[in-house]
Amino acid sequence: MLFNSVSYLLFLPIVVLAFWRLPHRFRAPLLLVASAYFYMSWFPLYGLMLGGLTLLNYGLGMAIAAIKPARPLLAKRVLITGIVLNLFTLAYFKYTDFLIESINKILAISPLQTAAQLPMAHILLPLGISFFVFEFIHYLTDIYKGSRPIKDIVHFSLFAAFFPSQIAGPIKRYQDFVKQLEIPRRFDAARLEAGLALIMQGLFKKIAIADNLSSLVGIGFANAASLGAPEAWVTAIAFTVQIYCDFSGYTDMGRGSALMMGFDLPPNFNWPYIASDLSDFWKRWHISLSSWLRDYLYIPMGGSRCSDSRKQFNLVTTMVLGGLWHGAAWHFVIWGAFHGLGLVVSHMYARFVKGEGAVSVALQKWHATKYGAATSVGLTLLFVVVGWVFFRASTMGEAGALLQSAITPVPSHYLEDAYLKYPGFAALGVYCVGFCLLRLWERMPRLRPLLPARLVGYVAVFLAAVGFSPLGEAPFIYFQF
Repeated sequence: MLFNSVSYLLFLPIVVLAFWRLPHRFRAPLLLVASAYFYMSWFPLYGLMLGGLTLLNYGLGMAIAAIKPARPLLAKRVLITGIVLNLFTLAYFKYTDFLIESINKILAISPLQTAAQLPMAHILLPLGISFFVFEFIHYLTDIYKGSRPIKDIVHFSLFAAFFPSQIAGPIKRYQDFVKQLEIPRRFDAARLEAGLALIMQGLFKKIAIADNLSSLVGIGFANAASLGAPEAWVTAIAFTVQIYCDFSGYTDMGRGSALMMGFDLPPNFNWPYIASDLSDFWKRWHISLSSWLRDYLYIPMGGSRCSDSRKQFNLVTTMVLGGLWHGAAWHFVIWGAFHGLGLVVSHMYARFVKGEGAVSVALQKWHATKYGAATSVGLTLLFVVVGWVFFRASTMGEAGALLQSAITPVPSHYLEDAYLKYPGFAALGVYCVGFCLLRLWERMPRLRPLLPARLVGYVAVFLAAVGFSPLGEAPFIYFQF
């Protein structure tokens, strides 16, 4: 079941209505059953597998909490065992074929190239497995650090399975989520409407903008070597817009669905494309993942409380593993390394600017101006756009071909008709106008329309999203992770 499907359009109102009609003690079981149905409607067998993984981590968490006071070393071993089991599950489903393919490539160019190739396993990746595993690792680690475990098995299962955040996040911190489960909630019409507004916003981003741009991006990357420089840049920029609208659109719909039932999920985006540097970008893009990588990977490796060379190693390693988390392919590893090295250079530059030399002082004054700030934002965005080419390309060769086309001043009209007639750009313009109106209403409440007019507006957004929708449906990009 997808957020942008007709089945979800029927599923969500039923769950929300039942949630508010039931007493507090029945609400968590209702959401657990609804979440299980939401996931198992895709592939029931994997739903059972994730149920087993949930029970395993529940038991491990209870064991760590019981053992830690008297036998901390044993508790640490249980923690390590839990982390290994979770990572093994993720590695089996996500990286087995990647490992086999890499071995086969090595065999093909080695003296053993005549040897038989290893057969591919063709394992179907369970939806959201990466997000489940990261939340379980966070849970076990925080229990070991002293946080209180979740004793209610229904609450723990719902922490893992809550359908608004189930497939592509945001990655929840269990302390905040369980606290919300334990507090009886009262119906709030304002929060219900705010949730509806988020859902409509996300639906428009996904269907009208991201899905429309998907086919244009696909054509561009498939013909990367045939593009002229303008077309190559439009292709790269189109994907930059597509991935933001696709992923943030999903997050909007998930957060909106949760908000309609009174739950606050953590924000995942905060205007990432106006970041002043790469560190700022990763504080704004996929916030729940970047904070998880910081807290459970970067800091345990030593973080920034070490030598400069070690700090740089930690940064690059964290980003490479973050890239590999996104997908089992070498171009994701390159994308992660690209951002890791970019962060190293960015930190070195920031430290130089903070110095006391004449050049450093001049740079400080320059960055304090609006022109300096605009230059920083522009260069950061350029770096991010180039990085997205590695992320989107099917192979490194495809990424190289598009980047070569982007710097080759050869005119081409391969996508001319698509550029002139493409509805994705028109939808983006409509979204920008609507967003500006919303911000105007926030700053000037007296201009805010009355409820009947707002409801008409929500219907209009829904109809506009359907009207702009392309003939073919594009899957959510982050579902593959």
